[in-house]
Amino acid sequence: MDHEAAAVTATASLTAAYPHLREASPHPALEGCEDVEWSSIPGCPVDVPVILRGLLDPDAAEMAERALDWLVMSGPMSMSATMPAVVPYLLRLSADPSTPRRNELFGLVLLAAALSAPTDPDNAWDLAVSGPEIHHPERALCRAVFVADAAWVRRLLADDALLAGLHLGEGERASLAQAAGL
Repeated sequence: MDHEAAAVTATASLTAAYPHLREASPHPALEGCEDVEWSSIPGCPVDVPVILRGLLDPDAAEMAERALDWLVMSGPMSMSATMPAVVPYLLRLSADPSTPRRNELFGLVLLAAALSAPTDPDNAWDLAVSGPEIHHPERALCRAVFVADAAWVRRLLADDALLAGLHLGEGERASLAQAAGL
């Protein structure tokens, strides 16, 4: 499946159904999203702020999440070049208890952390599954974002209300902490 085409289709459907999402949002979790040069990111064919604003709208959130999934994933268990630019907003949105579908967004944060783990060049299985680091610069970029936003990661890992219903294992917690350099 062509993830870029699916992201374009999903975003067009989102915008058609919720045209108000074209307007900027004053929500603090989205601060700076309008300033990102989204079109300069390879494989980012859509207006990402529309999707991010949709994540805050209770009626549009599910549709926005689907569009986001198409945008940030380039295939099964591989993230796109857009993921590192989106992670700061996902961290902030996941930290806000009023965010609709907060648990699902946090799940995407956990997935980004797991997928950004460096590949062990001495492990043939790791290389076969994940590919060499040189072919996936988005992983290092994602790790850098997690490190830069480690305060948000700490906040999420300490959020008992968020974590209570998720039944996270130590592996998921460790993966997120490791991605943030904690």
